Amino acid sequence: MEIIKKIVQLEHKRWIIGSSLIALFLLLPIIFLFSNIFEIEQTAFVYLWKNLLLDYSFNTFYLIAITSFFALLFGIFPAWYVSNYKFKFRVFFDIALFLPLAIPTYIMAFTYSDLLSYTGPFQSFLRNNYPDLSDIFNKDYLQIEILGIILGLALYPYVYTASRVSFSLIGSTYINMSKNLGLSSTKLFFKVIIPLSKPAIFSGLFLVIMEVLNEYGAVKYFGVNTYTTGIFRAWFSMGNENTAIQLACLLIFIVFTILFLEKLSHKKSKFYYSANSKIEKLSIPTTDKYLYIYSLCSLPFLLGFLIPFFYILNNSILNIKNIDFSRLIELSLNSIQVSTISTVLIIVTALLFLYVEKISKLKFNTFISQVTSLGYVIPGAVIGLGVILLFTKIPLLNSYSLVGSFYVLIYAYVFRFLAVGKSPIKSSLEKQPESYDETAKTLGLGPFKILQRIHFPINRLALITAFIVTFVDLLKELPITLILRPFNFDTLATQTYEFAIEEMMLESSSYSLAIILIGSVMLVFLKYVINKQINAS
Repeated sequence: MEIIKKIVQLEHKRWIIGSSLIALFLLLPIIFLFSNIFEIEQTAFVYLWKNLLLDYSFNTFYLIAITSFFALLFGIFPAWYVSNYKFKFRVFFDIALFLPLAIPTYIMAFTYSDLLSYTGPFQSFLRNNYPDLSDIFNKDYLQIEILGIILGLALYPYVYTASRVSFSLIGSTYINMSKNLGLSSTKLFFKVIIPLSKPAIFSGLFLVIMEVLNEYGAVKYFGVNTYTTGIFRAWFSMGNENTAIQLACLLIFIVFTILFLEKLSHKKSKFYYSANSKIEKLSIPTTDKYLYIYSLCSLPFLLGFLIPFFYILNNSILNIKNIDFSRLIELSLNSIQVSTISTVLIIVTALLFLYVEKISKLKFNTFISQVTSLGYVIPGAVIGLGVILLFTKIPLLNSYSLVGSFYVLIYAYVFRFLAVGKSPIKSSLEKQPESYDETAKTLGLGPFKILQRIHFPINRLALITAFIVTFVDLLKELPITLILRPFNFDTLATQTYEFAIEEMMLESSSYSLAIILIGSVMLVFLKYVINKQINAS
């Protein structure tokens, strides 16, 4: 009641009430999902506990562990060398190491499974040229360990980007003091740089873990039973809605536990260092170190982008006579259209929440802003299930015509990816001093005019960054689109998945290539924007 009284008395109450209603509307699927957990039959719970839960849990956490290890390995070391050493092709590697984000995880998994298969080019080459070696490499590569490495190659740019920015912002003071105390380059890296960059590294790793929990296409193709595939299996294959709800709620609980532990680890320590006050000059590596630098920078780019890209390009050329270009253009336009509309709505909604939080200075609005960001840590399959239940079981919204419409699909997109668009804008808004707003108020400007004339121009680069990151993520989205897409509506992602899951790799290659090309162009431009913001190019 006290919160409501404060809102009524506040100057910006219309903004606060409006943002609160939008937040409630966005959170309805998850609220409804949890409300249904109490209606679940006991037999469904017993079946889940005895037969499925252990297998799903072990596979999910084992896959997270493998993926996290390789994402850290491929992300941290190249970021350190690119940030602190001057070598030939440094600028190229800085952009190239970012590009695997343009390849969706499921496309990466489809590509490598085809490359490494018995009839694939790798084993065929060994059989024709090195028959003795062929027996050693004649293995079943559809294993969870191989999948973990592939996901690590696809997702390491999250860790690389966070580490790259953090390493670039560490001034020379700490490095010079450490060298004066006699620390070697190795000890300096592990005892000073890594601890100072721990928040940034863990923020990137957190995104990697969330992507693994959300993954469906790759784990389904590799036959790995995780919580996400379990939700699809229980719901679509077994027709057991109760088990799907249980798994969804359990997965949300696991995600929130990881989120809580991540916040707790940051809360215990404070990290302060002067950013870019005295930027460390780029070091010239020794002759011996050149080998490490080029190896560590080339390997993730080679395995994470170059090999999959050229393999898909080669398949597209081989299948060029059979490509339905009108269908390809249609699906490209579908993907661009739905991604653009959703991205614009996400940026507008994110800006609204953050601006209301800034002008109201209420803990209530800070809480709302944080809660609406939780959509990104909730797997797409869970959101899809919640949205369908919401629009089919609540009397006020009970309209089966809405399910399978663009409105519901975009609604789910906005909730799922709101945090992606919010992050760059929040970071930029927090750097703006309060004096800007106070001066504008004295000049008679209202909240909307202040947003339009001051914050919008100042935060232009942040808005561009938010748009690109959100657009690329939406372009690759698969689980939500599979569940909620309108009838007779496909995107590049869904068409790629449908061909690949039927082992039609040649047919899927042109659609995969379109996703990669569009994503790569956007990411190269994004890298330019990021370098401009941190002045680290």
